[in-house]
Order: sequence, then C-alpha cells, then structure tokens
Amino acid sequence: MRGSDTFTNDSAINLHKVKKCLLIFRCMASNKTKPRKNRLMKKTKQNSAVPLWVILKTNRRVRRNPQQRNWRRSSVDVG
Repeated sequence: MRGSDTFTNDSAINLHKVKKCLLIFRCMASNKTKPRKNRLMKKTKQNSAVPLWVILKTNRRVRRNPQQRNWRRSSVDVG
C-alpha cells in the first residue's frame, strides 16, 4: 500500500514539472530557434528559489540562491 502511494506522489511531482516546463515553453515568442528556447528555459529554471526542504535540511545555512537574478537588472546572454 505504501509503495503505491509513493508512486502516485512521484508521478504527480513529475507531472507538475512537465506542466511547468510546458508553461515556460508556451510563454515565449515563436520566432526563436529551438536551442535558444532551451537555453532560456534552463535559465528560467535556474532562477527559482531554494526549496523549503533544503532550507530545513541544512538548518537554515542555505537560505538563498546565489544565481538568482532579476529580469530587469541583469540580462541573460544566451545568444
């Protein structure tokens, strides 16, 4: 019983990640090449905050993402 619960939970998490990637992909203009879109998607994913479980696991030593950037203040060099 427990194994099936973890399976559905893992698949729900994976489904959430896929939906998030599709949402990011749809928000971009279509006049970009596929490799450039992939690089922009990677930069968007890297721009996320540190997950709460990481903060709790490290006893609040890791609290922020040093790679986080603001869309207005810094540009992304993706070519």
